[in-house]
Amino acid sequence: MTHRSRDTVTVSPPTFDRMDFARVDATLPAAHAPFDRDWLMARFAEGLQIRMLRPPCEGLVLFQPGRLAWRPVEGADRAVVVHDLRVGAGPLAREGAARLWAAVERFAAYYGYAAVLALTGAGPGLIAPANGPGRGWLTLDRSPFGDRLVGRILQGPLALPRLPQDWAMRAAALGPGVVIQTTGESATLEARARAVTAALAPHGVRVRHDRATCAEETRCCAVRPGAAYAVVLDGRYLGGPELGPEGILRAALGAVGPEAYSPA
Repeated sequence: MTHRSRDTVTVSPPTFDRMDFARVDATLPAAHAPFDRDWLMARFAEGLQIRMLRPPCEGLVLFQPGRLAWRPVEGADRAVVVHDLRVGAGPLAREGAARLWAAVERFAAYYGYAAVLALTGAGPGLIAPANGPGRGWLTLDRSPFGDRLVGRILQGPLALPRLPQDWAMRAAALGPGVVIQTTGESATLEARARAVTAALAPHGVRVRHDRATCAEETRCCAVRPGAAYAVVLDGRYLGGPELGPEGILRAALGAVGPEAYSPA
């Protein structure tokens, strides 16, 4: 049995800059794309695996051992968690996605993992449902926001992984004021956080950037399943990267009154 595939190529630190990963990552659309190179390099030391479809097809998948995953999934110690999976548009998109899912399953089975897990949905840090896995996968849990935890069980018995239930408490723990929570994985979303912070400063609104420093912090503190970007106001989730400075300012003014956020 082998986990190697003729359909995919492996991206590793020695080959990263020689391969086409950066271009494909920037080309395939997602709210969290492209990834930050330094962040990826640090994750390789934590067991990150990257596979890409062979040309001319375009597609990529990133996955990690569940105990080191940067997504809030509980009970994933015996699983592999798919961090991201994207494919190019076109008639072969479904086939390309199926090849990437199969590559992850082969890796997990070869190394004795009990399951492969993924989070699907529409927000940043989630896998688009159109690229989701096919037959043989189960919906293990759903968040109150419509996101799904899906899994392929490879061997058992296994206590089924699930999503956290304390989303409101996680947001409340961030405390008063405006907080932007990120994982640091996305160059685009980190730039968004900096731009929002700079735009709100002249209005007297101080933004605290809560950037995760490790996978465990993400698993225990992320306020949304995708984890990559969230705006929280006074301990309540406000929105994602679609929420601009104007929307945050209106919400902040509505919460405390305009006099509290007058420029000095």
